[in-house]
Amino acid sequence: MVLSAVLLTGLTGCADRPNDLETYYDRPGNAVTTTTSPSSPAPSVSADPAAAASSSARQAIAGDVAAAVLTKEDLAQEGVHAAAERAENGACFDAVPAGDPRGASWTYASGATLTQQVTGYLDELATDVLSRVQCDGQKLTVALPAGAQAVRGWCASGTCTVLLASGHVLSGLQVKAATTAKASEAVKGLAPLAAGKLPSAQG
Repeated sequence: MVLSAVLLTGLTGCADRPNDLETYYDRPGNAVTTTTSPSSPAPSVSADPAAAASSSARQAIAGDVAAAVLTKEDLAQEGVHAAAERAENGACFDAVPAGDPRGASWTYASGATLTQQVTGYLDELATDVLSRVQCDGQKLTVALPAGAQAVRGWCASGTCTVLLASGHVLSGLQVKAATTAKASEAVKGLAPLAAGKLPSAQG
């Protein structure tokens, strides 16, 4: 199951909630009552432990996803500003299993764009998800940065993508530039920054 969020909406609002449980009690009425048989207390109803654990896991992963998104402060040294609208996904982002990932889009002074999308997965590890992603283009060799358990990259037609996995969170960076060389240099330089915001490995 993919746990993700729209750009401007937190993920936890989409979590399934258990039905409200009501406890019914005997209430005295107009009927004749006796004092020899006291009414027994209504049985208490406990919450489903499995449902509670699932909800807690969703909330934890949602927090990890939100924390992995790069902010203006994180990118202060990169010479970028927030884009008026999200850049169109390159094919490699479209190959990532996701619903509506959280992320942001940025623009360089040169006109190049940086887009990040971060997705959480409730039922599997992000490293397993990443191992199945196949993108067209030339594979981009990226050193595994601190904070990530796995990294893969690709470049095609001036667009380079790096995907970083840790725990249940997959963080993707995509740079579109005038040349593939420029895009490659930019996205590889950003990989350690994004990896540092990933959650610690978790099972």
